[in-house]
Amino acid sequence: MASMAGLVCRGAHAASDKWPAMPLTLTVPFSAGGGTDLLARTLAQQLGAKWGESIIVENKPGAAGNIGAELVARDRTRHRLLFTTASIAVNQTLYKNLSFRLDKEILPVSMLTSSPLVLTVPGTSQVKSLSDLLAAVGKAPSGLNYGSPGIGTTSHLGCAVLSSTLDFKGTHIPYKGAGQVLTALIGKEIDFSMLAAVAVAPHLRSGALRAIGIAGRASPPGMEGIPLLTLNNPRLEFDNWQALFAPAVLPASDIDKLYGALKEVLKTPDVIHKINSDGATPLGLSPAETAIKVDDEVQRYKAIIEQFDISVL
Repeated sequence: MASMAGLVCRGAHAASDKWPAMPLTLTVPFSAGGGTDLLARTLAQQLGAKWGESIIVENKPGAAGNIGAELVARDRTRHRLLFTTASIAVNQTLYKNLSFRLDKEILPVSMLTSSPLVLTVPGTSQVKSLSDLLAAVGKAPSGLNYGSPGIGTTSHLGCAVLSSTLDFKGTHIPYKGAGQVLTALIGKEIDFSMLAAVAVAPHLRSGALRAIGIAGRASPPGMEGIPLLTLNNPRLEFDNWQALFAPAVLPASDIDKLYGALKEVLKTPDVIHKINSDGATPLGLSPAETAIKVDDEVQRYKAIIEQFDISVL
């Protein structure tokens, strides 16, 4: 896979005199109402106000985010953007027949947030720590069940690496989306899961769920004091980051213009509050920094998918 960073540096064409020259469309490849969609709408509102241009948020769910991503990859208007998550890095390996590649048709603008996965159990569970979880494994001859929003999601990969690293048997139960996983976890249909902080934050506050570990290098806002899984196991770092991408036809100078505006938007109180309240942290990485990070993620997830022989039908 060619380096995305190299593609970012090369750019595409000379910038137009005025960009955007028409309303931008921010494509969210997931259903309306989720964490990524709601943050996209907050960003669109703030960015639109800054530029005096309306920004349309359009949901294009399906195929683990690939439908929306492919729409942006094919765009020739230079006015359609993609706001997505770490799933786009996973999908580069998981799906063999993608019509787009991150090193060719889509360019990074900025990795905007970090939302580490949270190792979570039902709020009424007797498991209150990672040690308790391992003890529970010893009492369950058939092992424990864990749920994820689907095969090959960061949640699935995180749980697979967790069970392998800690040497216990875990049975994967895939669901259709994080909402179903949360329902199953709260109802004790499954024993544990690893979900993005943005998904579990409100349920931790209500007591419906309990967090016993953070799969990151630092605790997200509101989750201070929860043990970091990475302290003893660096492999257990899983981040469901959110990032903005543009079609490769957008000139590098326009990408830089967009990134400059986003940096300012990320400093606004409304955006900071929205991100932090979801248990995420603002990042605002540059296009080059984002390209390097995404390259690393693609290679890391490729190794995990191959290690556990994960595939989709």
